[in-house]
Amino acid sequence: MIVYICSPYQGKEENYKKAVSYCKAAAAAGHVPIASHVMLHGILDEATDREKGLTTGLKMLELADEVWVCGEVITSGMAAEIERAEAIGKQVIFKGAIL
Repeated sequence: MIVYICSPYQGKEENYKKAVSYCKAAAAAGHVPIASHVMLHGILDEATDREKGLTTGLKMLELADEVWVCGEVITSGMAAEIERAEAIGKQVIFKGAIL
């Protein structure tokens, strides 16, 4: 199953590392994880390309079978991803900070 990892980023290296760990956990469970902030890390700059990153993330989300919400907070970017997922009928699963 393809799972979209929805987690905080906001250009913070610590959030990137957490997202990588969420992706690793999903892969270890036999899934194919996609996370825009992991896949675009070093390609887009949060300060100048934020909107492009958010738009690209929403397109990636459409490819997923499920959306996994990871982390302890819901950022504005995550809220937009959750809203989009629900609007197109994707199952949204709240995983929290533990994976």
